[in-house]
Amino acid sequence: MAIKLDAELDIAPSSTLRAEVANLLRKQILDGDIPSGERLIETEIADQLGVSRMPVREALRMLESEGLINQIPRKGLIVAEYTENDIREYYTIREALEVCAIKIVIDKISKEELEELKMYCRKAEEAHAAGDIEMVCRWTAKFNERIYDSCEMPRLKEQIRTTQKYLRTFRFTSFKEASRTEQALKEHAEIIRLVEKKDYEGAAHATSVHLRDAMRAYLKLWKQRKGRM
Repeated sequence: MAIKLDAELDIAPSSTLRAEVANLLRKQILDGDIPSGERLIETEIADQLGVSRMPVREALRMLESEGLINQIPRKGLIVAEYTENDIREYYTIREALEVCAIKIVIDKISKEELEELKMYCRKAEEAHAAGDIEMVCRWTAKFNERIYDSCEMPRLKEQIRTTQKYLRTFRFTSFKEASRTEQALKEHAEIIRLVEKKDYEGAAHATSVHLRDAMRAYLKLWKQRKGRM
């Protein structure tokens, strides 16, 4: 396996070597530069990056916790490969959980929390206008992580976050298509508008539409990529 190094690892004061290695590997997995089914060998990665094995080991654990790589008996760490049924199942589970949660959130969310979510929407739109996909993903992730906090149901929130973890790969990939990014940001804004109006059925419907659109967008790109492999 060859890791593409466009530049030296850049260790910012607020970051760590582990995070930098994880970011580099994550990006190349999501971009398809490290393909599904590829075996990741800790010593080889450390040698290619010119770092010790410890930050690489910790980075691989991070990626495993995100569902990007799996530990396979007698094979080691393998880049995860999803089937179309896997993708549809993850999105179906997420839709069921989030439609349930959004109605509860409407009754509990504060004005301050609504303003925070609106701010995340604005930041994501600004990042989209600047052509910064990584920042779009970061702000939309904050939006997704925060919107269900108000439901005050820790088990439900944990189930949603577990499902979202497996969909990070899909979100980053689908956001490479500018039209899908723009539509997704509009859908987030619409969900918040309906929550603020206390429109239970409207917010639930908008949540379903958003996740079904996201699934269709990802499947389209996924099939295109599979066709090139």
